[in-house]
Amino acid sequence: MGITGIIILIIVIAAGWFYIHTVSKVTKLDGAARNLAGDIDTLIWDRNHIFDTITEILQKKEISLDEDMTKKLALALGMPPSLQMANHTELHRRRNELDKILEEHPELKEDEELKPLIERFDTLRTELIGTAAKHNAAVRDFNAYIEKPFASFIAARKTKGARSFFSYELAEVSAK
Repeated sequence: MGITGIIILIIVIAAGWFYIHTVSKVTKLDGAARNLAGDIDTLIWDRNHIFDTITEILQKKEISLDEDMTKKLALALGMPPSLQMANHTELHRRRNELDKILEEHPELKEDEELKPLIERFDTLRTELIGTAAKHNAAVRDFNAYIEKPFASFIAARKTKGARSFFSYELAEVSAK
C-alpha cells in the first residue's frame, strides 16, 4: 500500500469515526430528552392519582366538589409536551380549588388522611418543575446539536426532529 492508500485509509477511518460519533451523540442527546419527558409523564400521572385520591376522600366526607375537580384528565404514555403542559396547568387549577375548599373547611387542613396526600401532591409539583428544567436543558442541547450541518443529516436520517420544550403559564390559572 502506497502513501495514497494510507491517506485514503486514514480519511475513511476518520470519516467512519466521525459518523459513528455523530450518530452516538444524536442518539444520546435524544434519549436524555425522551427519558426526562417520560419522567414528566410519571410525575403528572402520580400527581393526578394523588388528586383523585384526595377528591375521593373529600366526597366520602360529603364535601361538595365542582364537576371539574373530579373530571378525568387525558393521560397517555409518551404525552406530547402540549398535553403535559395542559395537564400540569389543570392540576394547578385544581390545587387552587382545593385551597378554597380547605378555607371553607379548616378542619380538613389537619386531617390525618388528607394532609400527607396534599403534601405529597405539592412535593411532586416541585419535583416536576425541577425535572422540567432538566428536560428543557436536554431539549436545548439536542436541538442545538442537530442544527449542525452533519448532525442535521444524521438526525433527519434517524427521523429525529427538533423537540418541544415543556413550558407553562400558571398566572392566568391562579386568577380564575
